[in-house]
Formats: sequence, C-alpha cells, structure tokens
Amino acid sequence: MPTERTRALLWAGGFLIELARDKRLPVEVRRRAVVIARHFPTKEDVTDLAFLQPIESGGPLAPPDEVAWRDDCKYGPLLHGSRFGWPE
Repeated sequence: MPTERTRALLWAGGFLIELARDKRLPVEVRRRAVVIARHFPTKEDVTDLAFLQPIESGGPLAPPDEVAWRDDCKYGPLLHGSRFGWPE
C-alpha cells in the first residue's frame, strides 16, 4: 500500500540517523549509515515523488503528511538539510 511504503521510507531514513549518532555502535557501522543516508530518499524526495504520481492515479507513495510515522523517528526523518559528521 502507498501509505506503508511512505512510512517505511521515512522510518528507514530516521533509523539511519539513529545508527549514525549511536556512539555505542562500532565506527564502521556508523560510517556505513552516513554513506547510505547521503543517497537515501529524504522526506522532501518522498513528498515530491508522491505528488508526481498521486495515489489516486496509481502512484506508489502517499504524501508524508498523510501518513502516521512521527512517533517512530527518534531524531525525525531524513531531510535535505540533515548533516552528519564523519564518525571517528
């Protein structure tokens, strides 16, 4: 369903942020999360994709503002403005 796909993308982006910031994890895991996050769809990307082909016309994604996802993103979703330092 479009809503589940949107929610999964937003949760996964938020999870990458959590991984990148969790100093209890090995540095290599945190670095990998940063690399993946740089190329992962942001909330803005998901919004753009949802409006390019609306679900009413068979589009694959629902607009993020129409999906319940916020409670499960500790640091929020991945955004264009999300900046990660390289884990040391």
